[in-house]
Amino acid sequence: MPGFVTIADDFTGAADQACMLARAGVRSVLVLDEAFAPGDDWDAVTFASRLRSLPVQQARRCAERLFSRADDLASLMVQCKFCSTFDSTPEGNIGPCLDVACAVLSQVGCIVVPALPVNGRTTYMGNHFVLGVPLSQSPMATHPLNPMTDSNLVRWLGRQTQRRTGLVPYDTVEQGPTAIRGMLEDLWGSDVAYVVIDCLSQSHVHHIARAVADLSFISGSSALAMELPGIWSEEGVLALQPGKRREPAGGSATERVAALSGSCAAQTLRQIEKARGYTALGVDVRALLEHGVPRVAEDLAARMEASLQSGGPPLVVAGRSAQEREQITAEAQKAGLSPRDLGLQIEDLMGRLAKMAVEDMGVTRLLVAGGETSGAVCQALGLRAVEIVAEIDPGVPLCRSLPDGNLTLALKGGNFGADDFFRVGSRL
Repeated sequence: MPGFVTIADDFTGAADQACMLARAGVRSVLVLDEAFAPGDDWDAVTFASRLRSLPVQQARRCAERLFSRADDLASLMVQCKFCSTFDSTPEGNIGPCLDVACAVLSQVGCIVVPALPVNGRTTYMGNHFVLGVPLSQSPMATHPLNPMTDSNLVRWLGRQTQRRTGLVPYDTVEQGPTAIRGMLEDLWGSDVAYVVIDCLSQSHVHHIARAVADLSFISGSSALAMELPGIWSEEGVLALQPGKRREPAGGSATERVAALSGSCAAQTLRQIEKARGYTALGVDVRALLEHGVPRVAEDLAARMEASLQSGGPPLVVAGRSAQEREQITAEAQKAGLSPRDLGLQIEDLMGRLAKMAVEDMGVTRLLVAGGETSGAVCQALGLRAVEIVAEIDPGVPLCRSLPDGNLTLALKGGNFGADDFFRVGSRL
């Protein structure tokens, strides 16, 4: 049985988690189809889902299935994995999914550690920061689906659940694992279910990991996945195998590469600006509203093929700046589409393009930016599972499809990756 099972609330978050585990030497598989049986060749199984973006009641039903599956599989720990920017709304879906997980796993509550210091996500006195900027003042404040308008995660999570939320503050974390665990036990004993833990550095991550390594259920970002395998290895409950995973052969001159970006994140927009050698193909959202997804997909596919014929990889871009998004959203609303409806149309478009790229254009390397976009692409391609074969940037893996290995793809969260992500991902 796998020791560690993760239920991730989007596809790039799942890829991030699986990447961190593979880097630590854990035999790790990323499952994209919840019905897929991973077998016993893996020490860690990460299930990708779309829990973040589903309507709340649908998310609850999906969470019940997934955490029941995790309960059957895991021998050490289950994690509810969500984004290090806590992408959610006042209604959910993090709180509702934690409620379901606790019910399925018979837990009184769990830790909540969204910090990921290696990527500049930190928590202080319950307030969350991105590269030192309060979450509510960062680009996440204008996220088209999950705008984060309150940096206080204790308060934000408290709106999503009827269970009590609490905090292990910075000064306790500084004292180390024993102090952290003591305060957790005190809070859980006083009927506090969900405990946000301050975290400002990798040493804090290590303290927290040592404090909770024997728990059977945790929640948060991929930060703890960087530390827990080493602790379990020390304790003799998990054998690490660094260097055992296959490495990519590297992009050949004849390999066809394509990139699809549905993310509006500021970092992805920077990466697009620096994507030298690509043919950038913008999605005309107004044409999408007027003519529908199939026609726009056909037009873009023809342009992608032309780009491939000329030797340059195509980069299809749907993301826009905050100002442009406001204008497009207003036009969509006039056409009777909510922001979520428009997002679903763009996801449908990206999924169709991915399918045509692989099946009709001979693309064997696909780079995808954006959580919802990655989910749509993987589902459209019918991918069931992938193995992690390399790391492009922290939390950004290069994956190979299972069981055939015919497709290599990178699934990148919007705010992840260095500025040269597209260039490096096409060559690694």
